[in-house]
Amino acid sequence: MATDFVTFQRFNEQAAALALAETFKENKMEVELEDASANFDITFANNQIDKDYRVKLKPEDFEQANVLLQQQAEKDLLDVDPNYYLFDFSDDELREIIEKQDEWSSLDFLLATKILKEHGVEVNVNQIQTLKLKRIAELSMPEKSPKLLITAGYILAALGGLLAIIIGAHLRNHKKTLPNGERIFGYSASDRAHGERILIVGILGLILWTIYQFSK
Repeated sequence: MATDFVTFQRFNEQAAALALAETFKENKMEVELEDASANFDITFANNQIDKDYRVKLKPEDFEQANVLLQQQAEKDLLDVDPNYYLFDFSDDELREIIEKQDEWSSLDFLLATKILKEHGVEVNVNQIQTLKLKRIAELSMPEKSPKLLITAGYILAALGGLLAIIIGAHLRNHKKTLPNGERIFGYSASDRAHGERILIVGILGLILWTIYQFSK
């Protein structure tokens, strides 16, 4: 069975997404691009913040992609602008970049490490690896139980609403991608069980409502 592509990085500018995808292609990596932006902007402002362009890779290529980006960042580090915003960060803020490497660019991560060393704060390979494992463990925890969504799902399911089916499917099937490319369920087993019940009741309710409408 073919491996599914999962989101490696997201951008609100199409050009940046295209550039990264082209870099991966040049290095013989399979890439998919997805425009997950909202189809309709209710503000009519064409706001770039609402754009969502996703560069997708196969999970087994995540490590290669990260190594490639780090190699590029090491070259960029030699010519970094002295006014670059990280130079104004405190040591605690720089440590947070090290701890949450997945939320920052490779250049920001390397520069934060470099600045900390210049400040006398040593960050070695073992520490970075330990922080990576800790971060993955934190991100692997189930998301906070969406109690209001579950309650709304049951109410809508009882009314036979199509929205209940969508809520149920989301609760049961929602997954998130870890920095290492692994895909895991976003919600706890109990929340997923609620989702399955909402989905089943919602489908039955919709069937009964449809039969009732056609029997009039």
